[in-house]
Amino acid sequence: MNSLQVALTVLLLTALAEWLHGIRVRRVARLAFGPDNAPRPWAVVAPYLRCLALAAFAWGLAVMFELHQAAKDGKPHDSRQATRLIFVSDLSPSMYLKDAGPEGKSTRQERMREEVEAVLMRVGGDIRFGVIGFYTEAKAVVMEARDPELVRNVFNGLPIQYIMKTGDTDLGSAVNSAVTLVKDLPDETVRLLIFTDGDTIPLQPILPRPKSVKEVLVLGIGNPRKGTFIAGHQSRQDAETLATIARSLKGSYYDVNEKHLPTDALGDMVLRAPLPKSGLDLAQLALLAMILGAVVVAFLPVALQYLGSRWKVIRPEANTGKGGELR
Repeated sequence: MNSLQVALTVLLLTALAEWLHGIRVRRVARLAFGPDNAPRPWAVVAPYLRCLALAAFAWGLAVMFELHQAAKDGKPHDSRQATRLIFVSDLSPSMYLKDAGPEGKSTRQERMREEVEAVLMRVGGDIRFGVIGFYTEAKAVVMEARDPELVRNVFNGLPIQYIMKTGDTDLGSAVNSAVTLVKDLPDETVRLLIFTDGDTIPLQPILPRPKSVKEVLVLGIGNPRKGTFIAGHQSRQDAETLATIARSLKGSYYDVNEKHLPTDALGDMVLRAPLPKSGLDLAQLALLAMILGAVVVAFLPVALQYLGSRWKVIRPEANTGKGGELR
């Protein structure tokens, strides 16, 4: 039986017992209550109070037992795959140009680190983190990490670019390499966040987005209007190139050079604080029902004994004289 059935059963049995007890009390009402032949008016509700109190106690006890069993058995196994949040980071020399941030006084690499931190501060849940760095080629630095501190360590000055060949940035090859690295992961478990200024040699065709990738966000770093001279050319955030990559991967392009990525773009990865609960939960209600039921059942006989009737049976005292003789 569930908790409600237990409470109804106790209520019916208690009501039957009170009905039989009421018949017996009426037979000796004059002896019990004196000339009034009835208890005080409030005592009429005593049987109902006792029935409700016992039913409430039984319901609370049954609920606590059910909750204990549920906790003991454990929650059903969740078959959903963990989310993979993969940061694809541009490590080319142009990322060290100082034209980024709201005031244009930060390097593009510093702005990328700030944006990564802003993302990490907002996501939560069962997430595996990864970092893929690219310059002339792409390399996986961290994959399947549970601790976001590993991601922070990579973006906090880890000199990954030194293990790559020098040359021109090949953004197309880097994106294709990143897509290839994650294509064998479970379907729709990967979110790719590509950080780059778009400074690259001519873009080669981008591979189709694999089934493993659920969302692609191309995040542009650097001043999109004014270029800075480096390696014989003006380098700036190339919005057209970045938008092309986003369209090829069926993703979205955002300019995060001055403003952070909107929270809505992170979707179900955002860690949202639960709303404060109003009122009591089921366990608290069950405990309250048990306490109130026990108090009523314990103190009701005492109240009936001293306040249930106007008729008081007084034991007569012996009238004695001097010497202890009875008069």
